Amino acid sequence: MNDLKIIAFLSDHWLLISSTATAMLMITVAYTISHALANVRTSQATVAWTVGLISLPIVALPLYWVLARNKFHGYREVIREVESQQHDSASSIQSELRTESYTRSTSQNSVIEQVADVMDTPLSNATDCDLLIDGKDFFECLFAEIAKATNYIYLEFFIFRDDEIGNQLAQCLIERVQAGARVRMLYDEVGCIRLSNCYLQRLIKAGVEVHPFNTRQGWFNRFQINFRNHRKLVVIDGKTAIIGGLNIGTEYLGSAAECSRWRDTGIKVTGPVTHKIQAVFAGDYFWAARETLPEANWSITENSISEPKQNSTQDRNAICCATGPADLRPRATMMYCSLANSAKSRLWISTPYLVPDEASTVALHMAKARGVDVRLLIPDRADHLLVYLAGFHYENEFTEASIPVYRYHAGFMHQKCILVDDQLAMIGSTNLDNRSLHLNFEIMMGFRAPDLISQVEAMLNEDFALASQSSAKKMRWWYERLGTAVARLTSPIL
Repeated sequence: MNDLKIIAFLSDHWLLISSTATAMLMITVAYTISHALANVRTSQATVAWTVGLISLPIVALPLYWVLARNKFHGYREVIREVESQQHDSASSIQSELRTESYTRSTSQNSVIEQVADVMDTPLSNATDCDLLIDGKDFFECLFAEIAKATNYIYLEFFIFRDDEIGNQLAQCLIERVQAGARVRMLYDEVGCIRLSNCYLQRLIKAGVEVHPFNTRQGWFNRFQINFRNHRKLVVIDGKTAIIGGLNIGTEYLGSAAECSRWRDTGIKVTGPVTHKIQAVFAGDYFWAARETLPEANWSITENSISEPKQNSTQDRNAICCATGPADLRPRATMMYCSLANSAKSRLWISTPYLVPDEASTVALHMAKARGVDVRLLIPDRADHLLVYLAGFHYENEFTEASIPVYRYHAGFMHQKCILVDDQLAMIGSTNLDNRSLHLNFEIMMGFRAPDLISQVEAMLNEDFALASQSSAKKMRWWYERLGTAVARLTSPIL
């Protein structure tokens, strides 16, 4: 009987209900559009959201409030919380990663000094730098260094797989725990969405302290699901660190059926610069676990670093560029722009995704206009369709401006590597796309080490030899043009 009364009421008042609902929807849309006009980062993204909100309001409204956020809330606040509770831990993080903003801290006579000042990050030094080309070298080095750990191991990756490589890593970590070392591990919830709970429980039961990065902590942050911790780093005893573009899984060996070769790059470093990477982990770990790292070694002694290799140069300045959506300024974009503005003769960039923001695009054009040898190396195959389609627009734009874009054919190109003149080599996790520039937590390490720069130059020359230079392409079919246009329009939120 009650159901009949409800149906009768709805029938009698349907016009009033539908009119009220429509009016509320339009008011919400109007407020959301005004919010987008005031808060969305770029005019391109504002147009994209406005069109979506007007044409498909029911779909676009929830998407906007989840995906349009470009500032990560809470991260800086928890660092201040550490500072109030654990002054020594917080001061270690801040002193390792930050210099005073808008204040020159170097002579700016070299590229690395100019980048350090723009990024407000202190210069450091590396005792040794070992280039790790592709998965075989990377995982052999990773497992060998983990086996040497005596006090602690810190590691965080965007993706962990429950496969042969993932289980080999788990066994190595468990053995170190049994040997008395402390092991702390962070993973990204979205990147590890397919990771089995059994894998995590195996580590936890063995004594590994495992935490998701968890971008949604707190009531206000519960919709922060569009942010990622894309960093890949390992710190061992505060003496050795490994970073790069590789995650944990057999696919990064190029053994997957769909990809014969996974082209990627990492680097192992020793010396004072390892503390910069350790500080990045410390900040991420406190956000995830609300715990400091009491066992962390923050002092460099003669016994805590290895001797330089024979015939290696002592001129090994290094910088750590840790960026993310918690930054008050667009520091990832600033990094790319400072590299482009500092280049005098050469700027080579290898990136799997080519969806730069406007500032980075202009900086590359300006470098080319100064006569710099600007080259971009991207994969010839897609692993994310929308990003791949959006990249066609920028590929054509750069090609028409005589900035050569090379497509790598010998597998999937996933490395994030930058070479500036004969002065600076940078390796890490930051892609030249909007997600890495504005939505992801990333890390890049820069080195002014002549022997390493020579190795990176030789590596990239081999990569260019396995690539072909693109020419400006005209889309023949209407659906190709439409797909590329839509992908480009949505590029600020990809």
